[in-house]
Amino acid sequence: MEFIKKLVEKKGPEASDYDALHLEIERIGSMLDQPSPAILYGDLLDIISPVLSVETMQGFAFHKPHGYSGDYEIIDKIYRNWKSTQEDLRRWDEFFHAQQAPIAVRNRKRFFLDTLESCKDDGDELRVLNVGSGPGRDMLEFFQKYPDTDISFDCVDYDKESIAYASELCSTYLDRIRFFHKNVFRFTPDRKYDIIWSAGLFDYLDDRKFVYLLVKLRAYLATGGRLIIGNFSNRNPTRKYMELFGKWFLYHRSEQELAALAKAAGVPEEQVTVYCEPLGVNLFLHLGHA
Repeated sequence: MEFIKKLVEKKGPEASDYDALHLEIERIGSMLDQPSPAILYGDLLDIISPVLSVETMQGFAFHKPHGYSGDYEIIDKIYRNWKSTQEDLRRWDEFFHAQQAPIAVRNRKRFFLDTLESCKDDGDELRVLNVGSGPGRDMLEFFQKYPDTDISFDCVDYDKESIAYASELCSTYLDRIRFFHKNVFRFTPDRKYDIIWSAGLFDYLDDRKFVYLLVKLRAYLATGGRLIIGNFSNRNPTRKYMELFGKWFLYHRSEQELAALAKAAGVPEEQVTVYCEPLGVNLFLHLGHA
């Protein structure tokens, strides 16, 4: 705790402090997990309160100005590697973006773009359902690189501010994007899809809701289509930092757990594959369709 206090006093960690800070966060997290912790969570918050401003990445995560974790604004800031211009806050943002979880989120976007690029020349119009579509940065980057591609997106998000943000960001390409302000559990599309993608929604679903939504979405796959679900791995080394500094809680899962949930949803074993991004922090449950 004294080490973290000193970092706050010196306006944030330098790169040479990262390993020690990470170890201290893990140590504090382990202590707080004990039945009778020697320290209280409030003690930690008192120390880091000067850098829990919404003008920092971790402060934005902590205060949740949009009312929930993983909102469109913080995800887009992660995509853009956004950092505060304030000298006493910028180092904390640099530390945030150097953690494996934000790197994995950026890798997750790359995974989706690679998936789209791999099938953009398949011939017929490719229809994509983007579930929990968020800021729309992935679609913008894809259309900027391939402005004439014959791919259309249907995007479902329950946050109308998220849809407004993505609509503005992707305004040039709205002839190929439809937005639906819906709870995905109540969404019924008017078509089937070649790709159904959900980057991070399933991170927030318990197993029962996970399986229910998997069954529902799989019914919307076209013949030969694929459903790809992102989920943070239980090997996420940034978990304590996310939970202590950002009150950002996810359902972390292993490859085996994702495969078991697919089985519970009635997916044949031969149609199930689990991939990961380069760090192995973000997993992707890939389901084919006969």
